[in-house]
Amino acid sequence: MAYSFGQIIKKKQSIIWWWLIGVLAVVTLVSFIQPLKYSAESQVLVVPDYRQTTDPYQISKTNEYLSSLLAQVTYSSSFFEATAKPEYQIDATYFGNTSKKRMSKWQKTIEVKALNDSGIISVKAYHPDKQQAEKLVRAINYNLITKNNFYHGLGDKVVLKVIDEPLVSLWPAKPNLPVNFALAFILGLLLGLIHIYLTSAEDEYSEIDEAVINWPSSEVVEEYVSEPIVTQTEVAEAVGQEVVTEQEVENEPMVNNFVPQNLVMETIIDGQDITENLSRGGNIDNIFR
Repeated sequence: MAYSFGQIIKKKQSIIWWWLIGVLAVVTLVSFIQPLKYSAESQVLVVPDYRQTTDPYQISKTNEYLSSLLAQVTYSSSFFEATAKPEYQIDATYFGNTSKKRMSKWQKTIEVKALNDSGIISVKAYHPDKQQAEKLVRAINYNLITKNNFYHGLGDKVVLKVIDEPLVSLWPAKPNLPVNFALAFILGLLLGLIHIYLTSAEDEYSEIDEAVINWPSSEVVEEYVSEPIVTQTEVAEAVGQEVVTEQEVENEPMVNNFVPQNLVMETIIDGQDITENLSRGGNIDNIFR
């Protein structure tokens, strides 16, 4: 029997629940295997010396260039060595004991980027310890302000200013649990619906095969046979027409009753009149035999 897709979903909703539970379990496991990290965020403004030019386009391009350059510099090994020092109270052991491990960990710990051509650099750091995350951001800001002239050729004509002090998150920022669980819910729902759609198509074909192979003893055929049959009398009563019974049909005069039984036909063959009495019962085929 055919069902709408909504009825099929309601009938097989357990499949969706199993997919949701499975995907959420996997996402939860993956999320909590890795350590939870807090974030600290700050912003630094790049202010070049604009006394040499008054062209707005040139000023905008200078801001974009300097902010992008300094943001990329923070991922270098030289900037890391200048930042992860004891005077900044940074735990250097967190980054590993080899140069490769330190750089890999450092690049995953910080997130520094230029905000378009505004000349603003966004500085973020992630760490399992809130205080270490804040100290990392303060150390990055300090080195950008005091040592930026090492990375461009403008000398002291570029000044950096902290416009937002480091702000530490109250809850872990990595992994982003709300986003992960929301994506897991959507993925589980989609997978459940796809599973139901595929299995419902297979069930429909299997019912057709069963009806063909096991005819007429299959359950599909029995369902159709068990359905109530609407008679011609019920249809006529529903539309308000007069019901004609079989007796009335038998008593109704037919055209064949008025066909003459004895047919007299005159023919002339070889100049002679021949009268032939035909008792054929009105059958036209017998007349021309």
